[in-house]
Amino acid sequence: MSTRMRLLPAVLLVTALAVTGCGKPGTDTDPATGAAPGTITAGTLMIGSQQSYIPGEFRKEGGDDLVGFGVDIVTETGKRLGLTPQWVQSDYAALITGLQSRRFDMGSGGMSVNPARLEQVDMVGYYRSGATFLVRKADEGKYTTAEQMCGRKLGMLEGSTTLEKAVAALCPGNPIQIEYYTATPLGLQGLLSERVTAYAPDLAQAQYIVEQNPAEFATTGYHLVDYLINFTFAKGGDTALRDAVYRTLDEMIKDGTYAKILESWNLSTGGLTQPAYNGDLTGKP
Repeated sequence: MSTRMRLLPAVLLVTALAVTGCGKPGTDTDPATGAAPGTITAGTLMIGSQQSYIPGEFRKEGGDDLVGFGVDIVTETGKRLGLTPQWVQSDYAALITGLQSRRFDMGSGGMSVNPARLEQVDMVGYYRSGATFLVRKADEGKYTTAEQMCGRKLGMLEGSTTLEKAVAALCPGNPIQIEYYTATPLGLQGLLSERVTAYAPDLAQAQYIVEQNPAEFATTGYHLVDYLINFTFAKGGDTALRDAVYRTLDEMIKDGTYAKILESWNLSTGGLTQPAYNGDLTGKP
């Protein structure tokens, strides 16, 4: 089955399903207070996400439910905190403004750390990833170095500032042209239709996409940039939820739940030994 059929429904569904409930309330509470941490709506954890971050938060062909390793981590976190996760659709580029306007309690969807973002949000890192180039299967082996993309057109997600800087540094004299997409499935369609020479997804995305569509896509075998992906929380407000998510994720790492989730998605390579904080692998809130 073509990727056009496999991935595009995820984009169409998010326009109809702006808010999606996932999971059931648990019985665990914040040990510091004896109650679930405060959220916009009591008892509910609202998470902003593009809902097309494969394989973190997305919908499989023919399915209505949001799935992915990020969904599994959030579902377990909510259960332990006594909060019901509710997913709110947001373009990647609008996640920070959505947090600031209190559309949702925390952001997800593969956001990496950079100084400009850290002026506005705090980040709890939950996976070590990065970015690579994804090409059409017919072009497998054609681009053996990143510099061979100079002067060509590359697709990437809107708001990918960390990736933009890495790409700009590759070819200062013959810059890579960038075409932006609001969701990865749309970028893959641009790649298949030859609007772009390559698409630059998250490493975890690239691995999953090629596994699911080996006849249509291939990776180039090199990393553009390495980074952590994070849950995000608006600065300047109540930090109880941020701290509770950090603490709960740390507990999940220690008791093996986190490792089992990653293993179920074949993503153990990027697992952490403790949550990161604002880009620091040993930092804590």
